[in-house]
Amino acid sequence: MQVPPTLTQDPKRLPELCRSLLADKRFQLLSMSVIVLNGAVLGTMTFPTAQRAIGPTLTWIDHVCLAFFAFEVVVGLVSFGAKPWRYFRHGWNVFDFVIVVASFLPGLRENVTILRLLRLARVLRIVRSMPSLQVILVAMGKAIPKSAGVFALTGVGMYLWAMIGWIAFSEDDPERFATMGTTLLVLFQLITFDDLGSTLNGAMAQNLWTLPYFVVYILFGAFLLMNVLIGVVLASMEEAQRLDDEDGQVSADTALLLERIDKLQSTVNQLAADRAEAREFTPFR
Repeated sequence: MQVPPTLTQDPKRLPELCRSLLADKRFQLLSMSVIVLNGAVLGTMTFPTAQRAIGPTLTWIDHVCLAFFAFEVVVGLVSFGAKPWRYFRHGWNVFDFVIVVASFLPGLRENVTILRLLRLARVLRIVRSMPSLQVILVAMGKAIPKSAGVFALTGVGMYLWAMIGWIAFSEDDPERFATMGTTLLVLFQLITFDDLGSTLNGAMAQNLWTLPYFVVYILFGAFLLMNVLIGVVLASMEEAQRLDDEDGQVSADTALLLERIDKLQSTVNQLAADRAEAREFTPFR
């Protein structure tokens, strides 16, 4: 009867177990739950009443969450076996490692402000636990460079329109058109539709020509440019989703290949063991 190999007999078994643990849906759900719990504790610590009532309990829960995050980092490092430096090839792994290790450093841990920032950074780990949030962050990163032209056009348009408004209405309505800064602030307020009706009514009470001035600006800025910006963001979202699907397919293919390699290695080891056993019990002629 063949005894299954233990971790001592087969050192490669431990990295496989660590990889299986990290890929397990229940462990991922537990990790997300701990992150949410840590965020709730962090928010509760901001209330003086809660600190006076259950302050030690909150601190204990925070330490337990930190211990879980440290365990998760250690498991991630061990999962790469004899090449733990590969753990740092992924940006989120580096982020996890830094915030966990920094929480144990003596100089940083005694600093209240830095300690609070480290606790807050742990909440950001929920992005790693939710692939959909990662897709959104990737899309935002891709959309910002593509939106540079839209932002530049919006800034130039706002500046020119503010200059026109200052020239035309500064004497009639100094409250909104006294300086370029005041006019730009009003235009920025309108592009977000903040207090639109009150601004239009107040300006029209001073000069009726402010109505077409604001309407043209709103149509150009709030509708045209914003729709262009939304189109850029949606295009970036589609690109990020496509890249995520491709990465997922590559990861699935890689996992399948590694699984087949492990099975082949197990088969080779079994054949070698059987051959050695056959040689051991072959009678001498």
